[in-house]
Amino acid sequence: MQENLIKILQFTHELQKVKNLLRFKGMPGWENENIERWDSVAEHSYRMALLAVMISPYIQERVSLEKVLKMILIHDIVEITALDYSPMASHGNGGGHAFDNNAFTEKYKREMNSARHIFKDLPEDLSNEFINLFTEYISTKADKDNSTAEGRFAYALDKIEATIQIIDWRKDSKNWPEEGFNKSMIYMHEWSDYDLTLKSFTNLVEQEAKNLILK
Repeated sequence: MQENLIKILQFTHELQKVKNLLRFKGMPGWENENIERWDSVAEHSYRMALLAVMISPYIQERVSLEKVLKMILIHDIVEITALDYSPMASHGNGGGHAFDNNAFTEKYKREMNSARHIFKDLPEDLSNEFINLFTEYISTKADKDNSTAEGRFAYALDKIEATIQIIDWRKDSKNWPEEGFNKSMIYMHEWSDYDLTLKSFTNLVEQEAKNLILK
């Protein structure tokens, strides 16, 4: 047991990197944005988790909330080594995976390799669980026909939370370019509209966002 506890402590220190990884900053469309405080990957996962807790009682498709929360908490740890890229446009060595299957295939390979690398030093049972959870999450898109209820819910919340974050940043300046707005709405609805409750919620999010569009 002592050996496993040491591995868990070492991994916990590694998670400091997730708290320092900033989302969106420097990505296409955000290069010149004067954001006072960018949110971190850890903060994104935290709000996703709270959304899961609050919305799960209302969705039509029953899920294991415990499994969903675990999936959410580990889903972006891979970005420690895989890094984060814009889903809308290519930049650096990645990006554009929202609407480009080839770009998503590259992202899938990169992030699966990252998951195996990052989680390998955990105790074996945790390592296997985390790799399986991440695989289930990312396979929501990679293997849609065999996706799980928990994977679909977590994947939808990822897109919903990201859209809400953009609203939070842009609500004062009201400067969401229409092209970016349209792409974000399509992407959010693509993965959320499978459930009537989630579709209703994303409609509310979209209604808020419409007030921020630059014509």
